[in-house]
Amino acid sequence: MSRNIIGVDEVGRGSLVGSAIICAFRSTDEFLQKFPYALRDSKKLSKKKREIIYEELKDLKRKKLINYSIIFGKKKTIEKHNIHKTVLWCMSAAVRKIHQNSDKIIIDGVFIPEDLKKLDIEAVVKADDKFPQVSAASIIAKCFRDELMAQLHEYDNRFFWDKNAGYPTKNHLSRIKNFGISQFHRITYQPISQFINKL
Repeated sequence: MSRNIIGVDEVGRGSLVGSAIICAFRSTDEFLQKFPYALRDSKKLSKKKREIIYEELKDLKRKKLINYSIIFGKKKTIEKHNIHKTVLWCMSAAVRKIHQNSDKIIIDGVFIPEDLKKLDIEAVVKADDKFPQVSAASIIAKCFRDELMAQLHEYDNRFFWDKNAGYPTKNHLSRIKNFGISQFHRITYQPISQFINKL
């Protein structure tokens, strides 16, 4: 029987708003070779293609053919402990929800959570474009977070989070200048903290 690989990625590290989302995705290479769409870094796929793949992956999970876990790196945790520590803690939590002893774990990036270092684990730069399990984690995290940001936009539509996902686009920064910050902005992030310091 072929070995399961867990791919891990995060979305929202550079956003000024809300939670980061961390996903761990578990499947064999053989199973994903039969998947009807090419899996690659979510940033290199169109929104429409990401959403099609996301729905397919959700359906496969419902059928228990693959598994994944999603963990929120919450705004308050990011503000208290910083984004780096928050993401590593959440990566560990996401892996532990689905990990089994024989699994290989691949994390996108260069850092490995301390409590996972005794496992069969590797951090690979741009793993989300090299390993299909990490690509799948990237796509799931991106689509899941985009849905959350669209919901936040419905609650507070001043900043167009359904379009910019909270990232510091020119339009987003202009809106912050015009309207001030919201309760969802990460106050420890530089553009936001600089704005607060000017008040």
